[in-house]
Amino acid sequence: MGKAQHAMRAATKLPSVAIVPKAKPHAASTSTPPPPPARRPANPAKPHRKPHAGPKPPGDLAPVAASDDASAPQATQEERRPIRTPADLAAAIRCAADADIDAAMALALTAPAAIPLPPFSLALLLRRLATRRSVAAARDFLQKVHPDPSSAPAPKGALLALADAVCHHGDPREAARLLPVLADHGVRADAHLYNALVKAHAAASDPAGALAVLRRMERDGVVPDLVTYNTLVYTLARAGMVAKARTFLDKMAAQGQFPDVITYTSLMNGMCIKGEALAALKLLEEMEAKGCQPNDRTYNTLLMGLCKNKKLDKAVEVYKSMVKAGMKMEAPAYATFVRALCRSGSVADAYEVFDYAIETKSFTQVTAYSELENSLKWLRKMKS
Repeated sequence: MGKAQHAMRAATKLPSVAIVPKAKPHAASTSTPPPPPARRPANPAKPHRKPHAGPKPPGDLAPVAASDDASAPQATQEERRPIRTPADLAAAIRCAADADIDAAMALALTAPAAIPLPPFSLALLLRRLATRRSVAAARDFLQKVHPDPSSAPAPKGALLALADAVCHHGDPREAARLLPVLADHGVRADAHLYNALVKAHAAASDPAGALAVLRRMERDGVVPDLVTYNTLVYTLARAGMVAKARTFLDKMAAQGQFPDVITYTSLMNGMCIKGEALAALKLLEEMEAKGCQPNDRTYNTLLMGLCKNKKLDKAVEVYKSMVKAGMKMEAPAYATFVRALCRSGSVADAYEVFDYAIETKSFTQVTAYSELENSLKWLRKMKS
């Protein structure tokens, strides 16, 4: 009886402290059945990925190799297709010229008569032969393609391409041999080709050959330009023919080609080499009076020339003009000037020149240090 009463009292207290049970996720109304749970894929990142089949056996590679072999005859047929038009011939020559120049020449020589050789293909072959083999090989090939230039001359573009290759080759004998070839095909050499010929003689220190080219140039009716005269002045002045080189200044002015800074600097260099440094200094004044402004090379040429001719006082004046204009020094002129200052006992001035070269970043500090150190070593050696 006591137990029953105790149970009844406990039951009466339940509503005030009743705990609501947590609803389960799958619980739903009795009228609507719960949907079936979605099936989770095996790999959530790539649900549609096919299962790995593992490495293929060696036998599976046979169809791929067979397909490559099947396409090989087709590619060969495309490469060996017959040449029916000039465009086909040009394409074949272009492809062959990169790998085998002989094969490209054979295509040009064995082409049917009904298919003319395109001018740009001939220009390509001539340029390749002149640069990779020799100019003589290019001339021989031109002779085979156009054996009778009087009736069937070569295209002008192809001949100019050959002339340009000869100019870059830099051989004066080859350039001289090309001039009659151009004349046979009715093409007159221009100033560019003649200038290359003059430069080739200048590189060979041949002033007589350079003057001969000028005479031939005038005989052929080609007007010399500024490059022609500058090259001639440089060649003659370097060879010590200063008086002859100076005559071209008046000749240039008569033809409307006024001397520029290159002309005057080349002539000053020749004067300094010959020992006429003071005359070169006067030419600087003449240059400035005619409105031609000197540059760094002009002052460096004069500075070195005056030092070599033992005109240190004039060299110091030129150096001060360079400092005033903010011009950079060149390594040969700097070394010559510092050496001359140290030998004259002006070590403080040599250090000043050193500081200026470093300040203007004329050249590397290693060069500036080494040249000054060598001059000071010589001075210490002479005093000991």
